Amino acid sequence: MCGGGGDDPKEQESKLALAQQAANALQRYGEVFVPLENMFISDTKAMFEDGASDQAMAAAQNQTSAIYEQGFNDMRGAQFQAGLDPMSGRAQGESNALRQAQARGMGLAGADAGLGYTDAAYQGLGNVIAMGQGLQTQAVQGNIDRMQSSLDRAGAAAQADFAKSQSLASIAGTGAGMTAGYGLGGRG
Repeated sequence: MCGGGGDDPKEQESKLALAQQAANALQRYGEVFVPLENMFISDTKAMFEDGASDQAMAAAQNQTSAIYEQGFNDMRGAQFQAGLDPMSGRAQGESNALRQAQARGMGLAGADAGLGYTDAAYQGLGNVIAMGQGLQTQAVQGNIDRMQSSLDRAGAAAQADFAKSQSLASIAGTGAGMTAGYGLGGRG
């Protein structure tokens, strides 16, 4: 059993079967996984091209802007319900302050998305190196979580900005007062 000419025929068959399995696995790897790895490498290289992060930054800014726009609609409705003239100094000041908050939120969201994109690009480069060394990679993990985390931060910032809105606060206070008044009036 030293590999000489006197080997057992059953042992020879098992070695041949293992060699055939290894050859099949290597062929399958070359047909299926090598093209996927090549696509990942190509995508990772593209992440370092000029302007590549602009799309991620613009998407984050657009999503943040949409969050604020919904708040502006609520604010206008609250101002109308409070009988506030849209051309009054108070309404204009509140609107301008919230527009500035929107611009700040969009800028922060864009910067955060740009930094996240750069981090993902370098993580991808690390994964390409790991693939070349035959090591395990984490090619996809974290990208979706990173995007959702940015959206959550933008939403929280918008909520905080709109919480400062006097029109929205007064409508909430009026609603709470009416509810309390109804509750107290119903008991009397």
